[in-house]
Amino acid sequence: MDGSTGEYVCLSYCWGSVKPMQLTSKNLAALTRSISLVSLPRSIQDAILVVRKIGFRYPWVDSLCIIQDSFQDKLKEIMRMDQIYSNANLTISAANADDCSRGFLAMRERWWSDADGPPIRLPFLRSDGVMGSVSLVRYGPPTYQEPLHCRAWPFQEHLLSPRVLLYGSEQMFWICNYRSTLWERSSIWKDGGQRHVPSIKTLQYLRELLNSSPYAISPLSGWKTLVEEYSLTKQSMPDDRIHAIRGIAHRFQALTDDQYIAGLWKSWLLYSLTWERSGPIYPRPGRHYPSWSWLSIDSAVTMERDTGYHRKKTTSWLVDLIDCSSDSRGEVADPFGLLPYAIVRLRGHITKVENPNWKDLRLRLRDTDPTHDQTRFLSPRTAYMALDATEVTSAVSSHANQEGPVWCLPMLRVWVTDHRRHDEQPGTGWALQGLLLSKDSGSNIFRRIGWFSSSANDDTGLLATTMQEVVIR
Repeated sequence: MDGSTGEYVCLSYCWGSVKPMQLTSKNLAALTRSISLVSLPRSIQDAILVVRKIGFRYPWVDSLCIIQDSFQDKLKEIMRMDQIYSNANLTISAANADDCSRGFLAMRERWWSDADGPPIRLPFLRSDGVMGSVSLVRYGPPTYQEPLHCRAWPFQEHLLSPRVLLYGSEQMFWICNYRSTLWERSSIWKDGGQRHVPSIKTLQYLRELLNSSPYAISPLSGWKTLVEEYSLTKQSMPDDRIHAIRGIAHRFQALTDDQYIAGLWKSWLLYSLTWERSGPIYPRPGRHYPSWSWLSIDSAVTMERDTGYHRKKTTSWLVDLIDCSSDSRGEVADPFGLLPYAIVRLRGHITKVENPNWKDLRLRLRDTDPTHDQTRFLSPRTAYMALDATEVTSAVSSHANQEGPVWCLPMLRVWVTDHRRHDEQPGTGWALQGLLLSKDSGSNIFRRIGWFSSSANDDTGLLATTMQEVVIR
């Protein structure tokens, strides 16, 4: 009932292919009176059992606590998701279940490897007087990844919750703001170093940051890391990528007293515009969001350029930030929601590329794995380009021998060092890095389509123009 208080436990779980029973405007009155336990999917039944066993009365489950066919109620609950999970006594994580019909309480047939050796069984007297046993085994880092770990909403739910009881495929784990028994997983590295799910160890560092730990990393470094980890997750609905991080953004704003704009922060905006797609490329999703935000694409991103053997040593900016403005133009004024009309104004050297093959830089398509690198272009002079979404690929390729709609905006000059050398001889030097832009038809407004980097020998044409105002949306 409205206004009532009490201790409660949240459930973090995968809906899966079969949707659970949902609260709707039609069955609201009936479900308020009673809910048949057997009508609920197995994961929710298991959660209710755990809640009762550990001495709590109220479980919070999204499918039953949010009116699913009401846009207003869903938006209201999404806007206070940080309060829901941070105020819970505990969150139960059904990490091992990829579908809510499976449940997460089950006997583990074999939860150790031969390398661990056989388990040692010790007698244990249960509370009901029955003699049971406890098994001990030498245990190393898990060699698996749970279905829940790659999802966007659980990423936020785990970070915001003060305590998490995680039910894994091999064992249970306890996670809180001060201690975690969850090992860093080794199986998250695949395909030659391509990471597919967030790092649990890194998430623990982020928990410390969100809870103002004196040992936490800096806010700027923390948000950069958070974005890179969160961008590895998947979502079911197009707008989930935006909404499933807003609770964390609320908490982060309270820590920094900064202004949140489209997944970035105003005081670090210039730095944050230099993100790059780092994972497989996907079509640009059908949501209205500023192209200069990493939230405008569904791929994994990195917030700092660091290519292979090179590292940043010194950076000088080549653009000035004039301002950034946004307008949700929705029924609810919400800076953490959809912002289709957000624009950023920069002053810099913008150059139109006369040929998508980049006559000056002589870029060419690299013939490698089509899933990862079909839009990456290289030149013999170490020029590099990564496009943000697949529709840009065809747009550039279709103009291969004619004037193409591509502009370069150098953002920064970076001194890089080749790690294969023991001295700073040839192989080191300055590189230009910046945004690839396309221009809206009949206007002077640009959209971001990718990122480029070129060696110092290629910068003459890119910096030859007079600095001018550039509006990007």
